[in-house]
Amino acid sequence: MHRIIINVILCLHLLAPMAAWAQDQVKSPLNYSLKVYVAILAIALFGGLASWYGKVRRGEMLMWNISALVGELCISAFAGLMAFFLCEYMSFNTWLSAAVVGMSGHAGTKGINWLEGLGQRFAEKKLGIEPPKDAP
Repeated sequence: MHRIIINVILCLHLLAPMAAWAQDQVKSPLNYSLKVYVAILAIALFGGLASWYGKVRRGEMLMWNISALVGELCISAFAGLMAFFLCEYMSFNTWLSAAVVGMSGHAGTKGINWLEGLGQRFAEKKLGIEPPKDAP
């Protein structure tokens, strides 16, 4: 009996570092440094700035409309951050994540609307809800 207790204690002692290592590997939004968030938001904001500039060049927005620029940048930052979290969830390569964040920052509202429609179709399919006949 004494030998079994010693074996159990020894096994638990050897498994403890593995359990601690596994807990260090858990991904959480609070585990990332400020440098990572600044880089991600900068990439998303550059995408939003490029989108805004394209709209100004096409004549869809006026260049001196600062509220449109701020709105575009806020939406781009949000879309880029959500894209970053999705990329981290799916364990994308760092360079691929940066590209996806920049593209989602450029897409902005269109990307968010696309994800919303995708989520709605997924929920309707899972819950067995028929979409309305007049829905696109």
